[in-house]
Amino acid sequence: PRCDGQPRDFLTRLDRREREQQFRLLIVSSQRSVRPGSWPDAANAWESREITPAFFSHRHYRFQVRANPTKRDSASRKRLPLRTPQEQGDWLRRKATQSGFVVEGDPLRRAPEGREGFRIERWCQPGFLHAFGSEGMLAGTARKAFHRAFRKETAPAQGYGFGVLSL
Repeated sequence: PRCDGQPRDFLTRLDRREREQQFRLLIVSSQRSVRPGSWPDAANAWESREITPAFFSHRHYRFQVRANPTKRDSASRKRLPLRTPQEQGDWLRRKATQSGFVVEGDPLRRAPEGREGFRIERWCQPGFLHAFGSEGMLAGTARKAFHRAFRKETAPAQGYGFGVLSL
């Protein structure tokens, strides 16, 4: 990433693929990504695809998202994780509506993925994000909002790989 103080213009997500015993790095960027020198040279180790505007002309997509669904506690003003399948499903449907699509049916998989730890430098204390993954089918309802959600993020904590909508 550029270190010029500008907001970053890309999103990343690192997925652990247990079956293949590999990792997959997903990058969504307006610029073509370049394989870092430290990345393996194997022909199948780095793949870059351009997503043309025509891609967004479809009505239905299979999706996958990794998120950190939360709600704000009115008394403490802290963000609290949503842990039940009902809360997570409601959160996903609400975010989908805001992002120009609807989730068709019940998302196929809502899998808790555990906690991700980080350090809050300002307060010198640890913080945690509670991950959950969801996949299923979606239908675009508002093309501009849907395209923006794909390019930007559908949820907060994108710096930790959350909210990247994989289609």
